[in-house]
Amino acid sequence: MNRQKRNVAKAENGADRSPQPFAVHNGGQGGGAFSMESLFHADILIQSQYAATYQRRFQQEPEKVLMLALLEDAIICFQDYLGTDCKRKMALFQDAEAWILDDDTSYIFSFVNICDVLGFDASYLREGLMRWKKTALSGTQAKEPRKRLAS
Repeated sequence: MNRQKRNVAKAENGADRSPQPFAVHNGGQGGGAFSMESLFHADILIQSQYAATYQRRFQQEPEKVLMLALLEDAIICFQDYLGTDCKRKMALFQDAEAWILDDDTSYIFSFVNICDVLGFDASYLREGLMRWKKTALSGTQAKEPRKRLAS
């Protein structure tokens, strides 16, 4: 008889309901308390989903990531600020170009050392960037200014 009373009491209190996936307000019961059982559900994941959360997306050491970021920034400055009128952007372009053309290997973050660590051929990359610069400069000089149409 006591079991039946407890089961009826649980049903009236909503204790026999399945737990909600999120913390749910208990509709005025208990002075605004939240259902704590909903916070501690087991997550259902397959093994590959579990492993994917702990695998690094970029399989490099932090030093190599830094070197790659430095190389990328230099190339972006070299390509974006070529032929600019802004003094600050022109200084960034000149610094990037000087760094790319420098053959000094005495410091860790030189262009040649970074290319070696990352597995790039420094001379091939340098030649490609200089070819790109020549093409970009000839393309901007060959363009005629657009004529404005009368409006």
